[in-house]
Amino acid sequence: MNKSLILRIIKYYGIYSFLFFVASFLIGVFIVQAYPGQAEEVYKEVLNAFSPLLDIGPLEMVLFIFFNNTITVFLGMALGIFFMLPTLFFLFINGLVLGLVSSFFYSQYGLFILLSLLLPHGIFELPAVFIGSGLGLWLGFSAWSRMRQGKLREFLTGEELKNSVKICVDVFFMVIIPLLAVAAIIETVLIFL
Repeated sequence: MNKSLILRIIKYYGIYSFLFFVASFLIGVFIVQAYPGQAEEVYKEVLNAFSPLLDIGPLEMVLFIFFNNTITVFLGMALGIFFMLPTLFFLFINGLVLGLVSSFFYSQYGLFILLSLLLPHGIFELPAVFIGSGLGLWLGFSAWSRMRQGKLREFLTGEELKNSVKICVDVFFMVIIPLLAVAAIIETVLIFL
């Protein structure tokens, strides 16, 4: 495994993921400010969607959060091969929803409570999201640039894609899954406090 290549991919494409996520987050905050009535309806729907989860036990909650986040990040990474579009959509929706919910939560409980609920697990979960999305953007950009060169078929059937997939799988199991496991445990502890 070429560690310098992996670090370069994570650095550049992870930063792009982060910036796109932040832009989506800010759009969510703006929507709450500009259209508070409609945004409140979305906020209530999000809360209602997750309210049944409060009836399960801590172990089930950890497993649910872990598997949900793992599948989501994996799909955001793997589907990036389709010219980055699914990865960008994944980042946009997650950033937008977090912006909406955070804005409402901030208005009701203040910044300290909001940060105390987001930061403990977010410092593990968000890097996993940005690394996975960064890998998805990298895959998609590779496919797009080969298509522009008229070499998409060679990319999809050749060694370059196999090596790229191996890098993604290695990072997914060695970095992303441990981060998501820690985040799921912390998030569950905060829910059951």
